[in-house]
Amino acid sequence: MCTIVAAAVATGVASAAFGTMGAIASYEQQAAATAYSNAVAQQDYANQLSIAAANDANAGNVYEAELESVASAKSAYYSEISLNQSSANTAVVAELNKLQEKRNVASFDQQTALSNAIQAQGAVLASGKTGQSQYLRLLDTTRQLGFEQAQIDQTIADANRATGLAVEGILLDQTSADIAAWNGLPADPLAPAPSALPPEPIMQEGPSTLGLIAGIGSSVVDGASTGINTYATLKTS
Repeated sequence: MCTIVAAAVATGVASAAFGTMGAIASYEQQAAATAYSNAVAQQDYANQLSIAAANDANAGNVYEAELESVASAKSAYYSEISLNQSSANTAVVAELNKLQEKRNVASFDQQTALSNAIQAQGAVLASGKTGQSQYLRLLDTTRQLGFEQAQIDQTIADANRATGLAVEGILLDQTSADIAAWNGLPADPLAPAPSALPPEPIMQEGPSTLGLIAGIGSSVVDGASTGINTYATLKTS
């Protein structure tokens, strides 16, 4: 009788032990799988954050380089504008100097023509002649002076017109060069937007310890049931 009881108890204990070990093994396996999955998710999240930070740093470096390039281009632009203005001023002054030279020549020619007219009129009057022919000679000297004066005036008018056109052309060239320099400027760069942050990982919950306790309890109950069934079988055999 004692042998049957001992055998039944041993069988029940063994069954409970195996069941308990299985429950613990299953719990540990699930816990390990959950921990691994969470670790992988956390590492992937950290990697994505590192990549976003590296991308932002690279974009920031590119932006700074573009800012420096634009600043350099603007400096060159202002230098070119200043050079265009200086060149235009020099060319305009040269045209005005040429005009003044022509005016000086015209003024000299005017004085010469007036002097010649006075001398001619003096010679006519000094001859002592009178009459219609004498009057015509005086009138001719006056007419000659007027003709020379008209030529001088026309020369000055032509010189003024030519100088105005030349100065206008110089200013148009300056404006064209300024516009070309402006069109060559690069656009101001846009500040880079920060990278979108990855979503935080959702950590999986590990197996419940209550489930482990329930599994162990079930194994104990199954072990007891196995022991009882074994006792009953052995007793009737």
